[in-house]
Amino acid sequence: MEENTKRKILDFLSGNIAVKEFESWLYNNSDLESKLGSDCFFDLINIDLNNKDCVYETKSALLGKYINVEELKNFNYQISLKQAGWFKGWRLIQNIQVTNLKPELKHAWDIILEFGGLELIRTSSPDYWTPRNIVFPETIERIKNGAEYGLNKALVCFAFIDDYNATLYVDDEKNYYQLDDIVSLELYQFKGETFSKMIQHLLGFDEETKFEQFYARS
Repeated sequence: MEENTKRKILDFLSGNIAVKEFESWLYNNSDLESKLGSDCFFDLINIDLNNKDCVYETKSALLGKYINVEELKNFNYQISLKQAGWFKGWRLIQNIQVTNLKPELKHAWDIILEFGGLELIRTSSPDYWTPRNIVFPETIERIKNGAEYGLNKALVCFAFIDDYNATLYVDDEKNYYQLDDIVSLELYQFKGETFSKMIQHLLGFDEETKFEQFYARS
């Protein structure tokens, strides 16, 4: 499948283009079968695009067969970054030298320098609860003593989620945590592998990775 063709499908699956635009593209390109491959092309035209569940049906028909599931997750993630104003090489202008900082401070500053000042907004409607937004501050605003949650380490804030109702933290080993900012009773640790996976989960693109309760303060 050609990259431009795949991008059109990913745009449709991500909700970036309307059904009518996708339908027009599908039926008015004479060479589309050769670009998609016959099997993929006929699987697509067999989908009823007038059905309200046509996006879901398209995902069911294509994902894992013609398009890798991880490709769609990463595509959604990249779209969210671009909509927030991020681009490759973008850096927050701050006179900060991270080399000699404690690991937890360095990890937090690395994130803030790349995303500080940006707000990622959930644009999809996933099947499970997700925050409405993720806001990255332009400086470190909070450092929490992990001892009250059974951790012998400091946690450094790098983002606020769901209109500042919760906070994201990182520790010296680059573990990520979510803390309810209203009552601060339950600390959750992210069980995925990477920062981008965590953001994908929070924005509703990745249901497989998750936060698990780490400690409940009495």
